[in-house]
Amino acid sequence: MIVKGRFARGNLASAAKHLNAHLRYLEHRSLDESNERPEDRHLFNQDSDKIERNEAVHDVMSHTSTRVNYHKIVLSPGTDEPVEDYRQWTRAIMQDLEEYQQTTLHWYASYHANTDNPHVHVVLAGAGEALHTGEQEPVTLYRQDYDYLRERASDHSEHDWYAQLVEHLQEFHERDTILSDQEQAVQYEQERGAIRDHNGGKDYEL
Repeated sequence: MIVKGRFARGNLASAAKHLNAHLRYLEHRSLDESNERPEDRHLFNQDSDKIERNEAVHDVMSHTSTRVNYHKIVLSPGTDEPVEDYRQWTRAIMQDLEEYQQTTLHWYASYHANTDNPHVHVVLAGAGEALHTGEQEPVTLYRQDYDYLRERASDHSEHDWYAQLVEHLQEFHERDTILSDQEQAVQYEQERGAIRDHNGGKDYEL
């Protein structure tokens, strides 16, 4: 599981301009037509599969802090961590982060399948509402927060199911091998018995 992050801070007007350009880039960067449709690039959040860019920019820039204007995060599962629905996967991860930070988060994301490793770009506002007070507070991401994101992203993939499947297949293989060995042993004893009977009770090794 790969989780990368950067953040933007500084002049609000400049930050808003760069955010708009970044979201436009996420929506329209080169499509891999064999894996993607234009609608796959629509911005989405916790509640909707299609968010207008200007709405996302306004919401994010309305929730900034003196520490950071917004965070840019990339979520990319490993090859052994299959994901069936990237939007639901992202929502589950961000909901966990919201509970972990005890803050209502304002975020927008776009799914990309134009590389060998499908991934999701997330823009997270630099402030949110504290769950226990409702007051706006900074949203900061430190190393432990990214470690937590990696852990939750892996848990929300089909990784556990995949690992269990491999384990079960290995168990089936081992069981079949044991049964095969037992069947061969029974056959061996039967053949020895048949030869012993044929030779008047004398035992010969096969």
